[in-house]
Amino acid sequence: LMRRALDIDEASVGNDHPDVARDLNNLAQLLQDTNRLAEAEPLMRRAVEILERSLEQEHPRTRNAQRNLAILLEAIAAAEATEAPANPEAC
Repeated sequence: LMRRALDIDEASVGNDHPDVARDLNNLAQLLQDTNRLAEAEPLMRRAVEILERSLEQEHPRTRNAQRNLAILLEAIAAAEATEAPANPEAC
């Protein structure tokens, strides 16, 4: 359903509209919640880029998306750290 909402908004308001950024953010958060971090990252980055271009840098929606991206990147780093071998020289 979220991907469908994204498709509808992109068709009706264009690819760089804040409503599209909202849809991307929501979809990315759902993917993050289901531990699909690699899929979530490009969507969240696109949401931030749209909001930075279409709204002021200090706008609450822009700041919220930036914060969500930071949280996602921390989750990705944590996941990568747990996947790394404990003793890389032993490999």
